[in-house]
Amino acid sequence: MRRINIFVVIGIIAAFIFHAVSGSMRLFGADAGSPQISAWICITLVAIHVIITAVLTAKTLISIKKSGKSYFRENLLFWARRISGFALLIPLVMHVMIFSGTGDEAYRLVFFHSGRLISQILMVVALGLHILTNVHPLLIGLGVKHHGVLSADSLFVLTVFLLFCCGAFCVYYLRWMAF
Repeated sequence: MRRINIFVVIGIIAAFIFHAVSGSMRLFGADAGSPQISAWICITLVAIHVIITAVLTAKTLISIKKSGKSYFRENLLFWARRISGFALLIPLVMHVMIFSGTGDEAYRLVFFHSGRLISQILMVVALGLHILTNVHPLLIGLGVKHHGVLSADSLFVLTVFLLFCCGAFCVYYLRWMAF
């Protein structure tokens, strides 16, 4: 089940990158393809990922109950991964609700006010935190031997990419406020 989850996560990353780039370009005002197909692929894969992770977490909780020892302090990173994933679900649902409005001819969204901007920036922060805590185990699961340097490089690229996405949300917000 963990191996399947690795491939699901790789699919999520690929769909997310395409969705974030095309969606950000659209928010900047350029038409760079439709982010909707990649969004549905991403949502489907995220649902599969949540189910697999919930099953694995349930198995962990069952084994903790059987052993009578939780070792919570020693497993803080494990719980941080689970909690950051759960925390990401709330702004992700808000993202789907905010950006699901389309018109017949022109792509038109509902009013993008300060609360929506904050919710989307929180989504990017939660996503960054979730990826930050999980990039190391993903590289180990993929069998990468020298993952320390690759982890640092991945996190640098991720940071720049997520700043690009935050910039797109801010530009879109400023464009709404100009009207």
